[in-house]
Amino acid sequence: MASVISTPQVVIMGLVTVFVVLICLIIIIKILGAVLEKLAPKKPVPAAAAVPAPAPAAPAPVPAGEKQKTVAAIAVAIAEYMGTDVSHIRIHSIKRV
Repeated sequence: MASVISTPQVVIMGLVTVFVVLICLIIIIKILGAVLEKLAPKKPVPAAAAVPAPAPAAPAPVPAGEKQKTVAAIAVAIAEYMGTDVSHIRIHSIKRV
């Protein structure tokens, strides 16, 4: 007589199989990582002080006409964001970030 396997038994066997295989893969990967770490040649770490930091670039001077266009564009963007008219916006200074 053939035995009938119920649905919960199939689900449990499937989940157990998946997790056992995943645990085996984790163990295999850890073992291979340890073996390859021992076999890999050690590379000397360069000293951070030996590499000079690049000097920050000085900002290029902006022509007067371009500066006015930039201020106008910023004013329009702020006015649009605030939902007001551009004539209500007053920009005191602009700093380059």
